[in-house]
Amino acid sequence: MKSLVLITLLHTAILGAAFAQTSADNSPEKAAVVANDRAYEAAYAKADVKALADFFSDDADYTTEEGRTYSGRAEITDAIRAGLMANRGSKLAITVDTVRVLGPESVLEKGSTTVTSKSGEASSSLYTVIHVKKDGKWKINQLIESPIAALTPRDRLEELAWLIGDWEEADKTTDLSVRSLYAWSRGGNFLTRSITVKHGGEVTLEGWQIIGWDPIEERLRFWTFDGEGGFADGYITRDGDRWLLRESGVTPEGGRTTADSTISKVNKDRFTWESTNRTLDGDPRPNIGRIEINRAKRN
Repeated sequence: MKSLVLITLLHTAILGAAFAQTSADNSPEKAAVVANDRAYEAAYAKADVKALADFFSDDADYTTEEGRTYSGRAEITDAIRAGLMANRGSKLAITVDTVRVLGPESVLEKGSTTVTSKSGEASSSLYTVIHVKKDGKWKINQLIESPIAALTPRDRLEELAWLIGDWEEADKTTDLSVRSLYAWSRGGNFLTRSITVKHGGEVTLEGWQIIGWDPIEERLRFWTFDGEGGFADGYITRDGDRWLLRESGVTPEGGRTTADSTISKVNKDRFTWESTNRTLDGDPRPNIGRIEINRAKRN
């Protein structure tokens, strides 16, 4: 894994180029680093050790997250070669966080990078890179790697934190209302939802939902229970400001159910919900069209 991380970082260093993609400043310095990035990606795909090493200055330093330092292009070349041999066919994904031009011949870049091996194993690191101009060409002069802090279940749930609070949906024609209260569990590692359905002011159904992080499947999972004895569970997939909840469940009578529900965030105080692909014991059931749900007004 460490050799995998090394290759990640070396590519990341070149990603000093990528900062130009997130900056409105299209200076010649940044444009040149971007061109280096594209060339480095091509060399990485070909496992071209010499081409990869040529992106570093002769006096470059590379420090791993364990504190080991490779000094000079020769040592870095050996490290690149060893990493490529140990991790044939790996893929790189880089996220640039910040970029700053220090001067006409130096650029500072920070970000994170992930290398995924052919077997699907992924390794991520943070990085800081200084690019310098040598004989008219931009080179990596210093690359420092640092570990990424492990994400907690709470961190994983942050994408749904906007739901915290009281929500309501009412149909005046039928005098039916649904109230949902989202809250953090004690310790903050789960989101809880309490559901109250009223008809004519009387509570006709209650339900509860728990949302958490599944460390085995590595995705958000939920469990839903209703006051009549039914229950369901499933997984949540995000697509921008939309979340797909794919579930299977059991009715109080023992029937088997499936459904795909979609939550779409409109703004901080409004979202829509709809349900499709609904079945009961394998037989299709009617879809539920889009319903608008608003944050409850404070009294």
